[in-house]
Amino acid sequence: MSISSQLSKTAGRFMLLGTLAALFVQSPVQAKTTFPDVRPDDWASVYIQALAERGIIQGFPDGSFRPNDPVTRAQFAVMIGKAFNRGFVRSAIPFKDVPNNYWAASAIQKAYTAGFLSGYPESVFMADQPMPRVQVFVALASGLRLSNRIVGSYGAYVFTLKDYQSIPDYAASGLLEALSYRFCINYPDVHVLNPNRASTRAEVAASIYQALVATGQAPAIPSPYIFEDFLYEPGRPKP
Repeated sequence: MSISSQLSKTAGRFMLLGTLAALFVQSPVQAKTTFPDVRPDDWASVYIQALAERGIIQGFPDGSFRPNDPVTRAQFAVMIGKAFNRGFVRSAIPFKDVPNNYWAASAIQKAYTAGFLSGYPESVFMADQPMPRVQVFVALASGLRLSNRIVGSYGAYVFTLKDYQSIPDYAASGLLEALSYRFCINYPDVHVLNPNRASTRAEVAASIYQALVATGQAPAIPSPYIFEDFLYEPGRPKP
């Protein structure tokens, strides 16, 4: 089944349950940062600083944050564990490639049992594998389990992305949820998702912050790179 067919089919499950108010997209909020390689006017500075203040993310021994470095599955598991305390949805399993003394072993099991991350066939986790952007979005949607609050159908909106055909079929449902909860921040072009590119530390920080907003744990921060905000900019016709 093509991604177009899959997205259209999945979108049918998300019937309109309410009316979304128009959102005015402002310039990004700036924030002083504690990292020398994150300028106050960087697009993700306010998200990075907010998570750093909460102890969800940390810098490196040299004091840098390295916002453009890719995030591995193990690193993502650690961030998720610090950001959210979700109940178990399944029992822990031993991953062949994650020994008990691995630095992120407990975080990986927590992310797995809470439903954020899954393993691969033959009980491997691939902890050092970079997380593609679409996997970050799907992981947040899966672990937070917010589907009962979805208020719109986003299938048609996906087709406004220039690279929607690159979205893997398996990610269609989770991506629609991620879009509806504003987890998707597309920098520098709000029209381009880059679903299969490795997610950077700055991008993951922004998406985790957006997930905190969706769960009522943080105030919303306006940004022109939030895909859902772009769709609801005043005066813009709906797809």
